[in-house]
Amino acid sequence: METGNESLYRYYRIVSVKKIDRCFYEKHNPHRTHAKIHETVVLPMFGICENTFLDYRNASDELLSLYLQAAYIEFSLWFPTVLVRYMPLCEANKFSIWLRNLIENAFLSILRQTPGCRVDAITLITYIQLLMENRMPARAR
Repeated sequence: METGNESLYRYYRIVSVKKIDRCFYEKHNPHRTHAKIHETVVLPMFGICENTFLDYRNASDELLSLYLQAAYIEFSLWFPTVLVRYMPLCEANKFSIWLRNLIENAFLSILRQTPGCRVDAITLITYIQLLMENRMPARAR
């Protein structure tokens, strides 16, 4: 018997899997198959077998409107999906590590200047831009 929380997490996974698959899959493109997105994103993220993945994909589309996700959660699903859609896995990993470090350094810089503050989006974007400008090679500026 499922408890309420288990059921909600299952719906979260179903909606997430459907969104990831829709973002990646392209009919008649052997590089953008359901199996490929299961292997590269869904399995590492959710740990579900391919049969469960196929069941989730075929679940009702009504769930997408019933279980809305916050933008930051949708981004966390979209980002790795689009990376592996357009980049080899090793390059997607390199870029993800670089971006994670950039964002982490931006947060640390902000919090050094204003300890204990709540960071807003504009401040974070500004610090990311400053850090990127400082890291760019002279020939690219």
